[in-house]
Amino acid sequence: MTLPESPAPRSARIHIRFVSFNIRYATKDPVPGEQPWTTRRPRLCAQLNFLTSGHDSTFLCLQEVLFLQLMDIQDSLGPSWGHIGRGRKDGKLAGEFSPIFFRVDQWDCEDWKTYWLSETPEKPSFGWDAVLERIVTVGSFRHKTTGKGVIVMSTHFDHRGQVAREESSKLILKLASEWRQTNRDSDPPLVLGGDLNSTPTDLAYKTLTSSDSGLQDASAVFPDELKYGNRKITYTSFGEPDEKAKTIDFLFVQRPPTFKLMLFGILSNKFDDGVFLSDHRPVFLDVEA
Repeated sequence: MTLPESPAPRSARIHIRFVSFNIRYATKDPVPGEQPWTTRRPRLCAQLNFLTSGHDSTFLCLQEVLFLQLMDIQDSLGPSWGHIGRGRKDGKLAGEFSPIFFRVDQWDCEDWKTYWLSETPEKPSFGWDAVLERIVTVGSFRHKTTGKGVIVMSTHFDHRGQVAREESSKLILKLASEWRQTNRDSDPPLVLGGDLNSTPTDLAYKTLTSSDSGLQDASAVFPDELKYGNRKITYTSFGEPDEKAKTIDFLFVQRPPTFKLMLFGILSNKFDDGVFLSDHRPVFLDVEA
């Protein structure tokens, strides 16, 4: 008789990879230097597969994802993956998603929700001085083997509205606190990935990383000598002369003492064929929990 395997104890350590990546929506009117999604898709999906290969516990926090792109990425990752998120225009399939992809064979999604970054976060809406609907996707996940939990958030702030960006940061801190308080764990780790359209000198970033927020920018607390890849720049553009390279994509952590940062990096979005996968670079963080 074969006895069933015992589940791993909660004290067992697991390695988790988090990726934040604005993949650039599939526009019908590419800017100079930008290739259409049909050209970018296989290259970008290959990068996502490279980033996740051998990393069973990976969460992909993506931005600017139209439904057709969502399906393309899901097909490329395969049936062991699932995703959460809603389109920002109607709360269903229309408009850009800020989805979270995860391994369904490794994690249970206990609860999830998409909120609008506005005064009415429960329904599709514009916030403050934003020119577009903006959202954050939140999910609470439980590791199937160890029973350990993590809260993951993926967001994309407005590119024009300065007030909207600052207020979005305040709303996200409120949501993060609520989700951590209602989690069955006493001190659950939380990771936020996103394109803030805000540099570290802006109020939106400073609000998220204020001393009482509990959030830390992984790039800021990770030793420079141990970082992999590019130093700081996450937005490169497609080479347009009127665009400036800058740091606007981040991974933030709210962590208990047992949540150890292992590796941080900013990867490339262009290789020797000269095709930009996106106008942003993917940011990744490895932790031990």
